[in-house]
Amino acid sequence: MSSDWSWTIREAVERLKSRYEYIGRKTGAPFLALIYPPEVEAAFLKECKTQFGALGPEYDVRYVDVLESTMAVVDELGGGNIVGAIAEPMPGSSPETELGTMWVNSLVHTVKERAKQNGDEKGVVVLERLAALYPATGPRALMQSMWDSEQSSLDCPVVVLIPGTLVESRVYSYLNKRVEFMYRGDIL
Repeated sequence: MSSDWSWTIREAVERLKSRYEYIGRKTGAPFLALIYPPEVEAAFLKECKTQFGALGPEYDVRYVDVLESTMAVVDELGGGNIVGAIAEPMPGSSPETELGTMWVNSLVHTVKERAKQNGDEKGVVVLERLAALYPATGPRALMQSMWDSEQSSLDCPVVVLIPGTLVESRVYSYLNKRVEFMYRGDIL
């Protein structure tokens, strides 16, 4: 296990325990982004579930599988239709951008539902398998859309697991293919 990404998970757990209500508040959005190497995704996700599961009974960790959500949109539209639209786009259209927007809208709705507080437990929403957004969109667009449309509904921290590399203190390379700036929330 790499000490860099295992430290990231331990630090996230510690922040959830000690600074739950303050996550992302300096920038106005309750996001906590964890950047990890794409090649260790399976091990990283497994360790996250183990560590987040050990938070204790006062926490209610709710996972959102981004791949599952994007595949539901693809199934609804039909894979053949999407491939055809990308191969031969109509004049003035951008099928990849439109698909990315549909994915983001679906995810915003799902996160809103999962973020609703039930009972006395501290809710935590975890977004996993974000590689499914590429190349149509990325984590930055998803976080921005969540904040723009649902800021009053995000009553709990949203942990965003981003495959890539941390470039600077607030800049990451998503899948090591697209550099994105995270101006809302906290980043590890």
